[in-house]
Amino acid sequence: MIETSEEQRDAAQWFRHRGLPAVVRGRPDNLLVRALPPVVGLALYDLIGDLLAAADGDSQFDARMQNNAFAAAYLAGLAALVVLPGVGAWLTARRVPRWSRRGRGFVPALLGMAAYVVAMPFLDHAADHGEAVLPGVLANLAYVLAALALVAVGAGAIFTWALRAALRQLREIGTMSGRALPLLSLVATFEFFTAEIWQLAALLHRDRLWQIMAFFAVVTALFLLSTLSAELRAAVPLSGTAAPADLPAEHPFRRLVSGTGRPDEPSPPLTRLERANMVFVLMATQALQALVFGMLVFLLFTIFGDLAVPREAIKAWTNRDPLPGTLFGVQIPVTNELLQVSMFIAAFSTLYFVVTTVTDAGHRKAFLEPVLEHLRVSIAARALYLARYGSHRMDERRQRP
Repeated sequence: MIETSEEQRDAAQWFRHRGLPAVVRGRPDNLLVRALPPVVGLALYDLIGDLLAAADGDSQFDARMQNNAFAAAYLAGLAALVVLPGVGAWLTARRVPRWSRRGRGFVPALLGMAAYVVAMPFLDHAADHGEAVLPGVLANLAYVLAALALVAVGAGAIFTWALRAALRQLREIGTMSGRALPLLSLVATFEFFTAEIWQLAALLHRDRLWQIMAFFAVVTALFLLSTLSAELRAAVPLSGTAAPADLPAEHPFRRLVSGTGRPDEPSPPLTRLERANMVFVLMATQALQALVFGMLVFLLFTIFGDLAVPREAIKAWTNRDPLPGTLFGVQIPVTNELLQVSMFIAAFSTLYFVVTTVTDAGHRKAFLEPVLEHLRVSIAARALYLARYGSHRMDERRQRP
């Protein structure tokens, strides 16, 4: 049985912080505390959504939007709906490592999740009297259980590291957007002013549109999986040795290299789970970059369409009055047809962006090389981690089919 110590917990947290939870040996601990950030994000999203729901959803919404003060407040609420859940989850996530090291946070996490499961459905019911409480309780309980399951398999650590990497590469995203948008805008703008795409958007139910976007997402994921797996096999060794020069200054084991007894012995080859973890780190970082680009395209065409396409034109193209636009249950001050067209163009543009960035030599150097170097350092650290705390017999059992 592997001994649990503060140094080992620090090392486990170091690997999770780098998006590699599969390297950590032993059972997952502090699941309730580590699952708190996504629950906080969901709670903030529901709370802000309830506030917006109290102001929209009736026939007077368009008339109230003519009031500049109401329009500014509502648009600020929409911006808060996008920004504040992520900020709240991030601020909570910053406290999780400290709570985990000190063995604290269980009671606040338990109370927070209980409040989200039990109290939030009553707030939803107050904002929307047609919504029953019990289904809301069951849905929120399912969200909490899903968050716990994702944290248990390490998805949260992978996502947060990929998000930090994507934010560090915002300049690169802007550069690639500048290369991809001009040609893409010419094609998409031509399609944007054709009656057929508006007629299709009017006929498609939102659920069917989500299915189409899911199809694009699957195609994109398969393309990334095949491409990035090949990059990982070519550039990152399957095993490594632990030497002081290989490790960054903040590595928790640097001061212990001389005490491991075998710091330069090659560690066991990567397990299938660890290789999958590294591929998902690459995929998640690229996917988040593509998501930022897709949201940029969606916002661009939504604003452009609201300015350039009058409702009379939409009615002439679709042979019916435009419907009010809603997104994730929140009313948006544009037509539903415009939202659907913008979503379709954004989904296609995201696939185009992924293919362009993966095959672009400049982006490959700016994006892939730092992440691959990150993985090489992590493999060197893994060798030292296994030398001090791991078990070769355990690794052999894990590698058996």
